[in-house]
Amino acid sequence: MAKYSRELKIFIANCYLSGESSCFLAEKYSIASKQIRYWAKVVALHGDNAFVPTPHLRSATARFEALKLMSTNSWSLSHTSAVLNLISSGILFVWLERYNKQGFSGLEYRQRGKLPMKPPHTISSRSDDEKSLEELKEKITYLRAENAVLKKLEELKQLNRQQAKKKR
Repeated sequence: MAKYSRELKIFIANCYLSGESSCFLAEKYSIASKQIRYWAKVVALHGDNAFVPTPHLRSATARFEALKLMSTNSWSLSHTSAVLNLISSGILFVWLERYNKQGFSGLEYRQRGKLPMKPPHTISSRSDDEKSLEELKEKITYLRAENAVLKKLEELKQLNRQQAKKKR
């Protein structure tokens, strides 16, 4: 979720565009004055469509075109971001850094968030008749260990019960 809602950004930008000082608005809303001036630039360029998500900029070619637009027109990061209706100029800076370090492949879209879980280990569903001797031995060893653990747990429970009875 975004730190500031789209409506708040547009409201503060309109306040700035109507003549209020960015320093006054920054102090009032606890937002950097540079950020407010950027929001005002985006609202001035795009009006009601400001800060609408831009899914078309997820492809590496579209990101490369955005960087090329910036360099051919000698625009700043801030101005280019405002023209492209990006949420912040930092996004364009990240793309530029990745392009300088990794080339075109650095511009490819990366899924954010946690990676999906690995599928759980599946136990073979073959019958015991179909399994090899080694697989059967492994299964017996596993079952014996599981049985020993369960016996130990039961033994510990009985010890706890006996100690509780002695305390009474």
